[in-house]
Amino acid sequence: MNLVEHAIKYGLKIGVDEVHAVYTRSKGFVVEVEMDSISRTSFIEQSRLGVIVFVNKRIAAASINNPTERDVEKAVEAAYKIAKASKPNIHWSGLPEPKPYPKVEGLYDKRISEIDATTVVELMKTGIQATKQAENVSLMQGALDIGVVKRHLGNSRGIDCSEMFTELRTYLVAVAKEAGEVGSFAVENYSSRKLDVDMEQLGRNVSEKALESLHLKPIESFKGSMILDYDVSAYLFSVIGMAYNGFKVWSGSSPWKDKLGEKVAVDELTIIDDGTLPGGLNSASFDGEGSPTMRKVVIENGVLKKFINNTYTGRLLNMEATGNALSPLDVGPANTIIEPGDWKPEEMIRDVKKGILLKRFSGRINVEDGLVSGTAKQAFYIENGEKKYPVKECMVSGNLYEMLMNITAIGKETRDKGGVIVPLVKIDNVNIIGK
Repeated sequence: MNLVEHAIKYGLKIGVDEVHAVYTRSKGFVVEVEMDSISRTSFIEQSRLGVIVFVNKRIAAASINNPTERDVEKAVEAAYKIAKASKPNIHWSGLPEPKPYPKVEGLYDKRISEIDATTVVELMKTGIQATKQAENVSLMQGALDIGVVKRHLGNSRGIDCSEMFTELRTYLVAVAKEAGEVGSFAVENYSSRKLDVDMEQLGRNVSEKALESLHLKPIESFKGSMILDYDVSAYLFSVIGMAYNGFKVWSGSSPWKDKLGEKVAVDELTIIDDGTLPGGLNSASFDGEGSPTMRKVVIENGVLKKFINNTYTGRLLNMEATGNALSPLDVGPANTIIEPGDWKPEEMIRDVKKGILLKRFSGRINVEDGLVSGTAKQAFYIENGEKKYPVKECMVSGNLYEMLMNITAIGKETRDKGGVIVPLVKIDNVNIIGK
């Protein structure tokens, strides 16, 4: 008997109404970098079982690392005791039933499962060497995490599913110095299901970013255009994803709760949530409750078409589950895809009368009221269609939902930023606050 099945059977045996259990087992290598050299290389192999029990609408969870069968029983017993002492969730209506699963391609790369420590270290060394081709650039920190994960999920309603996938995630942080001046930190990252990372190119990219952040100049405050680079674009659209999250809709915290079928963005904006995207970083055949994943258009030509749900929020909203469960009680996006437009980067810049190209943003975007406020950490001033110079840290402020109505250009090239597939985006009428 496997540990998921054991957790379910044991829970029912001691009097639990319903049981949800997930077992994950992972192994892989992590190479870490500090100050231009490898600081640590680790092989990590671990397993974890999480269990959620339901007793008369009372809900509790427990988890255990590297569990034995007896450990699983103790975790179920602990959750059962907590549940009995908890207040009931009067909205709970039961775990999902089994359904057919889609076949999702590109989740497993045999080369990752067979990789050795020497190869992983050499990959990182390649990244370090490429970054250091410029003498005045230092690689402050970085990491390469590569491995295999197996996930097994089941519940007392008959769901029993498992899947194996591979992951590669890496990032580099560099800074340039010249004549006593220190530039803004530059960050480059990459994630994939495949062993397809070009560490040399990644190193060159972060080095170039660091060098172009030297010789910063202050700017005056103005209202103008802002071109979002890929990382900032991914952050913005990740926050937007919370506005069509079924749990936030049901709880009333989403400003889009009553806007299905209404226009929420410019005609050029289409957003897709897809858990079946081949090779997608957030792709799987089943979600966090064991429901099948699917592709759905959330915003089409600026019109809000769908909320994302698990079974719980779907029932509360009288909608279907969309394969977006993080767990039976939590909802989250799969792969968020922003449909590309027709603009090349240089065309976007030429279209700006006065504005900035924003490559790194440190601040807050509030989904409830749309407040955008933060610091442009790596930005470049644009005037009359020409990229002029890097900007000393300035502030950016505005409203998220107004920004969606002020998008004036969407790039034709997209990049996958941790499961958020985005183009460059140009937004007008943004407040840029300088010295």
